[in-house]
Amino acid sequence: MTILIALDDGHGMNTAGKRTPFIPELGRSIKENEFNRAVVRILRQELERCGFATLLVAPTDEDIPLVKRTDLANVRKADIYVSIHYNAFDGSFSGQNPSGIEIYVYPGNLNAESGKLATAVGKYLRQGTKQNWRGIKEADFHVLRETNMPAILTENGFMDNKEEALLMINESFQREVAVEHAKGICEYFNVSYIPPSNEDETDFSDVPPDSYYADAVKRAKDLGLLNGYPDGRFLPDKNLTRAEFAVALMRLYDKLK
Repeated sequence: MTILIALDDGHGMNTAGKRTPFIPELGRSIKENEFNRAVVRILRQELERCGFATLLVAPTDEDIPLVKRTDLANVRKADIYVSIHYNAFDGSFSGQNPSGIEIYVYPGNLNAESGKLATAVGKYLRQGTKQNWRGIKEADFHVLRETNMPAILTENGFMDNKEEALLMINESFQREVAVEHAKGICEYFNVSYIPPSNEDETDFSDVPPDSYYADAVKRAKDLGLLNGYPDGRFLPDKNLTRAEFAVALMRLYDKLK
């Protein structure tokens, strides 16, 4: 029987207050759900590749009420519930600057199945990220209290720590967090983690296979329109110079002739 994983990207895209302080370099704040949703999207792909079925309890940008999320997971009889979040302390970059990752289970469940799941996921988060490990904690959160299956809520950094705030929109970090969750879930269920195949990978070390632009980069490379750098990187965030644009434009022109 297929194992069903309920995935919850915490809050909604426009939930009041759930965002970083203003970041001058970006000219905006980062919404918590930008990170949560990106990680859930990648995590879903990771889990399905490993043979799990997934259930998105908040499939849109709308802030779905918590009761609807847990009710859906309960009705569908999900085997576990995983809620992805990003933490906050005082809402200011000038405060105490806390940092790190922590996982929550419902009070009294540290030694129950939820605690075992948290331990498995925490094992890989501790191995993979460079952040502080703040441990497994207990809290009376709705998604932990009202679910009929083992449930965890992960806080993967602090929005009011500027360094960690910027990680929220770093696609490599998003993917790293998703993969670590997937490996922990696989271990909990005693299922082998299946990494992406070569067919899923791009030609560049800094282009994550699950990024929104991976397919476009691969196709542009295969068509001879764009090349990477000698060190194997594509540098997706590097500004395009006028000279590089002219070269790409003429390559496209030659293809269309």
